[in-house]
Amino acid sequence: MNSIIEVENQLGNSLLQALIFAALTAVLFIISRWILNRGLRLLTRRTATTLDDRLIRIGAKPLGFLILITGFNYVVKSFSPYLSSALLKHVDGIIYILTVFVIALWVMRLLTQFFEWYAEAIAQRTESTVDDEFIPLIIRVSKIIVGVIAFIIILKHFNQDVQSLVVSLGVGSLALALAAQETLSNMIAGFVIMTDRPFRVGDRIELSDGKVGDVYQIGLRSTKMITFDNTLIIVPNSEIVKERVVNRSYPDPLIRVRIDVGVAYSSDVDQVKRILVQTFRDHPEILDEPEPKAFFLEFGDSALNFMVQGRVDSWKKQFTVADELRGTIIRRFREEGIEIPFPQRDIWIRSQTQPGTAEGSAEANSQE
Repeated sequence: MNSIIEVENQLGNSLLQALIFAALTAVLFIISRWILNRGLRLLTRRTATTLDDRLIRIGAKPLGFLILITGFNYVVKSFSPYLSSALLKHVDGIIYILTVFVIALWVMRLLTQFFEWYAEAIAQRTESTVDDEFIPLIIRVSKIIVGVIAFIIILKHFNQDVQSLVVSLGVGSLALALAAQETLSNMIAGFVIMTDRPFRVGDRIELSDGKVGDVYQIGLRSTKMITFDNTLIIVPNSEIVKERVVNRSYPDPLIRVRIDVGVAYSSDVDQVKRILVQTFRDHPEILDEPEPKAFFLEFGDSALNFMVQGRVDSWKKQFTVADELRGTIIRRFREEGIEIPFPQRDIWIRSQTQPGTAEGSAEANSQE
């Protein structure tokens, strides 16, 4: 009888301890959420940077989960005299895994928020865009590193041989590298492009096969270009590194607008050059420096060939400005009476009559 009463008393004490731990867990959970959501946010609003606001905002949920996990652990241990050692061992393992998982996830989110804040607050102020392009890569690599470290910590906790796992991963990585040589070459070429920087996002480039487009994205495996037809071209980085690439936007954003035109041989050369130069100067997008110039190139088969050129401040305006200038040039030529001739050929017809005849003598005299 006394043993039954003693067991009941112990069970009552365990239940009371569990209730106390559960109540303390709930109180700590509420207090921590209030401190992070209200107290600390009032302090961070006074600071100039937004980094502390980001870190506090993402820290509320992980901290709450850790408090709940810890409270659950103490509640379970309150009934340890009535639970088997195997069950307690499994519960401890699950709690340990959850704790490491929550902490790893918290660290990943902290690193993500830090690098995103850096990209928004600091990287945009720098002249170079290298940091803007490397930040997404750094975020991915940091997440992988944190995940691997968390996985190794869990294995060490369960007395697993980490060294054999590392060796196995090394052998597997070698086999994977041999099977994915092309992908790895593209990734290495992507690092080369990001460090050497032959072009940047937004630049207009021309590939060796004649394709022209604007760089939309530079990734680890490929570079994406948008053509004039608004289609997306995906080019492997390894091909870009090997080929000749013409960058029309870098290092100077100024780009030349050139127009070739032919006029009739009866036209006045000085008048034509004056009209061409004045047309360029009157256009609002043509820069004054360097000033537009016209050149008399050659005596063509059917026309006198001229070339006029000027500069605009962006390659995005080149095609539109050239189109507008061509329309203005032909209108002013018509107003000034300057003709743009059709191709002309002089055709000579030789008669088949024999020399010495009357027709042959007449043809010879006419040619003379």
